[in-house]
Amino acid sequence: MAVILDVPYAVLRAARERWDLVGDELDGAWRRLAAASTTDLSATVAAAVTGFAEPWADELKAAAALAAGYAEEFVFFHRRLVVVDRAQAERLRSLLPWAERDAAVREVSRP
Repeated sequence: MAVILDVPYAVLRAARERWDLVGDELDGAWRRLAAASTTDLSATVAAAVTGFAEPWADELKAAAALAAGYAEEFVFFHRRLVVVDRAQAERLRSLLPWAERDAAVREVSRP
C-alpha cells in the first residue's frame, strides 16, 4: 500500500524551503554567538557573557540541525512527495504550516 499526504506540491515545497531557511538562520546565529568576543569586557562581565553564550550557542546549534533534518524529511521524486507509510505522512504533516495541519493522510492501493 502507498500513502498519500493530501497537500498541494507547492505547499510541500514551500515547507521544505522554509525549514531549510530556518536551519540556515539558526546555523548563522549559533556561529555568531559562539564567536562573540569578550576581550574588551571586565573579567566578571566576560564570565557572565561566556556563561550565557556557550549553552545558548549549543542550543541554537541543536535547533539548526533539527530544522535542517526537518527539511530533509521532505523528499521529492518527479514532483511527488515520497512517503513510506502512514507514520511518516503524519510526521510530515506535523511539519507543515498550521493551515495545512489537517491535511488528509490516505492509503491507496497500487495496481
